[in-house]
Amino acid sequence: MMADDDNRTVEPLLSIADVPEDFPLVVESGASPGNTRSGSSLMQGTFNLINIFMGLGLLSMPYAMRLSGWLGILALAALTCLFCLSGKLIVHAFDKMPLHRPHTYPALGQLALGRAGQYLVATFALSEFFGGGCMMLIIMWRIVMDTLPDQGIRGISSFHVGVGSTSILILPMLFIQSFKRLSWLNMIGFISTMVVTATIIVLVAVDPFRHYMPIQPPPAHISADWNIIQACGIFAVSVSGHSSLPVLRNSMARPQDFDTVLNISFSLMLGVYGAVAALGYYYFGSSAHTLVTTDLARNSPFTGHYLLLPGLTVDKLVSLSILLNAYSTYPSLVLVMQDMIVSVLPGGGAGSAWCHPRKPVALAIRLSIFAVGGLTAYAAFAVLGNVMSLVGGMCSMCCSLLLPSLFYLILYKQDLSLLKKCGVVVLLLCGVALLVLIVVQNIQDLFAPTQVSTAGTSTAMSLAAIGQRW
Repeated sequence: MMADDDNRTVEPLLSIADVPEDFPLVVESGASPGNTRSGSSLMQGTFNLINIFMGLGLLSMPYAMRLSGWLGILALAALTCLFCLSGKLIVHAFDKMPLHRPHTYPALGQLALGRAGQYLVATFALSEFFGGGCMMLIIMWRIVMDTLPDQGIRGISSFHVGVGSTSILILPMLFIQSFKRLSWLNMIGFISTMVVTATIIVLVAVDPFRHYMPIQPPPAHISADWNIIQACGIFAVSVSGHSSLPVLRNSMARPQDFDTVLNISFSLMLGVYGAVAALGYYYFGSSAHTLVTTDLARNSPFTGHYLLLPGLTVDKLVSLSILLNAYSTYPSLVLVMQDMIVSVLPGGGAGSAWCHPRKPVALAIRLSIFAVGGLTAYAAFAVLGNVMSLVGGMCSMCCSLLLPSLFYLILYKQDLSLLKKCGVVVLLLCGVALLVLIVVQNIQDLFAPTQVSTAGTSTAMSLAAIGQRW
């Protein structure tokens, strides 16, 4: 009986067989077509999407507003709408795919640009998520290290304690093989995001006139600044992560509802990002640091005040929330990478043996991703900087804005009116501009590391990419 269980196949998260439009896309392992499971509901799909997209970019929102001034709120709203639109372009591009072909992002690239398009998408997407996973591991290690004595525990350094403890906690999560079963974990990540947001709201409610800031007088504000271009880079990376959308769509019970999931998710992200950006900038103004946790620890009414437990300050509570967010997101990223790897393997199309890998094979892929990612993060622990941000920024912009617009334009060029074609071209040009911005900023930082403003922006953009991309 145990052997039979091990030979059952893993339900596909990416592939779609030749089925009617209303046929459930996710089938329980070993189930017959007439005995299907529900898949992710609309609410579960929303939680999954938000948890993958919303990373530490939330903590950089006040800093982005410091760069842009109050005009940054409009820039954030505009970019969120653009990236929501590009997400819908990916979804609607799949309507052009034959039913017998796997509905994956690499397969969409192959349909639009041939074999080169398939490997182009796979390379950018895997680099994006693999890098994001590595950075999540490093952030978790650093947060755990901050809670430990400098000398470590019983002769073991705090670094190795952090690596070992987080690895032990992550390993059981890698045995979960579907987004539906990860929904409870993604709920934890969503709650963690809400903790950060609530902290900023409570801060302004407790001290609306900034009388209790330790550093007086309160910092000033500006209406607009030329650095808004840099702020747009932070906003853009914070709402990118579109490589995961095909996986999330195909894991739903009703994929046709995914447009609704996008609308709800991006609306909630805009509300949360906008609240933290506006309130954080109102309170900290021109003194806002790259991460708002620094401001909470140094220059807020919460500075030096403990909560329910001795040593537990507000900034440490926020750091704990970040740890939970990364911990809850990492297994989802591994699932996405697993299916992307399977989809580009030789013979990995629909109907092949690779299309429905056996449970031990799928588990081996996930454990290999974790092992290689852990070794990479271990080697890169001390150099979390501009090289990762440069490559990650390029991958994020290509996967989330450039490629969706390009594929949609190619596949629908015969169906679109001139006005719609112009609109997609404008979206494509916006993606090119953002890509150039990120590359130029990080190259400048690499060759001029002493320039504070540029370095700060690159660090913020690098951190903003954690959780859904790097």
